[in-house]
Amino acid sequence: MEKRLPPTATRTRAFAWCAAALVLYAYGVLSAKAIPMPIEGVALPLDFMVGIPLGFYLLVVRPRRLTLLTVIPVIWAGYALSAVALGAPNAGILPLLLAGLVPVELAIAAKECAKIAKVFRSAKAASPDPMTWFRETMRYLVRKDAAASITSAELSVWYYALLSWRQKPYTLPGERTFSYHNAGGYMNMMLGLGLAFPVEIVAVHLLLAQWSVAAAVAATALSLYAAIWLAGDARARAMRPIAVGPDVVRLECGIQMEAIVPLSDIERVAFSDSDLEGIAESGRLNYGTFYRPDVWVILKRPVETRTLLGQKKALAIGVSVDDPKAFAARITEVLA
Repeated sequence: MEKRLPPTATRTRAFAWCAAALVLYAYGVLSAKAIPMPIEGVALPLDFMVGIPLGFYLLVVRPRRLTLLTVIPVIWAGYALSAVALGAPNAGILPLLLAGLVPVELAIAAKECAKIAKVFRSAKAASPDPMTWFRETMRYLVRKDAAASITSAELSVWYYALLSWRQKPYTLPGERTFSYHNAGGYMNMMLGLGLAFPVEIVAVHLLLAQWSVAAAVAATALSLYAAIWLAGDARARAMRPIAVGPDVVRLECGIQMEAIVPLSDIERVAFSDSDLEGIAESGRLNYGTFYRPDVWVILKRPVETRTLLGQKKALAIGVSVDDPKAFAARITEVLA
């Protein structure tokens, strides 16, 4: 079994590589004109495209068990800096290194893409939840829960906005589901934004185009991205309902939050903030529509909750439900 280094050791190695790489990059670029081309044309590309990527693999990728795909951008960054320092993209041994490294990079990419596809298929077979598919796949790539949560949320937005329209809401056997996408007027607001967005995007584009075409294009692209993000989150709210099962309660809030709460850990259900006396703000997670939940699930002990920024623990989780009384009654019924 491979022995894993403690986090402090891997961070130290990563910092050492970054410092050494910056020194070598700076020295190579600044000293290029002072060293004869026959020497610099060989030494600098070897340092930038072989030595530094190898150090990155040994000191960063391997200890953290990252995918080999992360080494490829480092190789191409070394090629770009070599071309700048030597004055031409085909100077020195750059063409020879490219001829040798490109097939290696393609082989790495093919092998890693096959692994990524396998992880995705395994996650899809294990869970009907699309966010789980993307989260497990991204966790394989980045090895960090917070980064995996952020990137999987981004992928989920695009999935729900573009590919989920023929899919059914995500449910598990034995669950009774409760919708929340209409709670607090959320869907009405989304429909209003959907009607207003096209007009506003066109108007802002035409206004900015009089000053700068580049700024107009950038603003339009950002507006379209925001529209897709809002549509994806709204669709996720409809596709990922809150559910009460035989043993657990599954609390959801679009792509923003998910908590699997064992029924044995639920103390009670409250309907207002005034019922949360004794629970500090740090122990509360508020995911109600417009931060105004109509149900608080109060727990006996802190429960792990997945958010966009990774795992958090909470003693009380606030959500909005289209029928909060029916939701509370179902929990009471199952607990009885």
